[in-house]
Amino acid sequence: MSTNGAFHEDPAAIALPALIPPAELHALAIQRAPELVLQEAQKAAQALNQLIESKPNKCVIEGKTYLQFEDWQTLGRFYGVTVAARSTKYIEFGEVRGFEATAEALLVGSNQVISSAEAMCLDDEWKWQGKPMFQLKSMAQTRACAKAFRNVLAWVVVLAGYQPTPAEELDGETTPPAVAAPRRRSETAAPASTIEPPKRRNADSISDAQINRLYAIAREKGISKSELHAWLAKCGFAEVKLIPKDRYQELSNALLGVN
Repeated sequence: MSTNGAFHEDPAAIALPALIPPAELHALAIQRAPELVLQEAQKAAQALNQLIESKPNKCVIEGKTYLQFEDWQTLGRFYGVTVAARSTKYIEFGEVRGFEATAEALLVGSNQVISSAEAMCLDDEWKWQGKPMFQLKSMAQTRACAKAFRNVLAWVVVLAGYQPTPAEELDGETTPPAVAAPRRRSETAAPASTIEPPKRRNADSISDAQINRLYAIAREKGISKSELHAWLAKCGFAEVKLIPKDRYQELSNALLGVN
């Protein structure tokens, strides 16, 4: 006690909170009870499943279902997440041209950025050959926005039983044997006499996703679009879209160099 009668506690007797080691300040920690998080996610997954299965035009490729951009938007609403395209720029890779876009995922309530993504749309994709530039620009933005959603919400999509890759950025899958692969850059074009006359595409022809996959493989192997077309012509296909489904795996493997 002081001389004027006021009480002062001995500083040495005051209990101070234990200091938290700096390393623990940055350690990962569970924010909410895992069982509650999963219960909420299962509820969202169930609602998403009902939505997708009721769609007359859901995206199914080789027996697997992929969400389209509007489906990702709906799932985002469950969690108060939206997306915004932030930038789009024109790009060229040799004779290939198109657009690259950047998008961000945001919390609706606070406008906080929680994810970002980039995506491209180029005219070496079969589906986008000859299309006006504004359509390529729009698709680049759509792909980037869908990918930003995917970065945040793919785990819920998987819980619902669907593939985590947005349908818009899919370029096909598959692989397997035995046509000689085209040579790179030095390959001469096939003689015109080996090219078949134009034909109409039919139900037995490969899908758009499979066509895009062939272009993607060629790009990875350093094979230009014209070189790929020349090689396919030598294999008996005047146009990529006329390749029969039962030859797709053979041609894919040849490009990949799989024996």
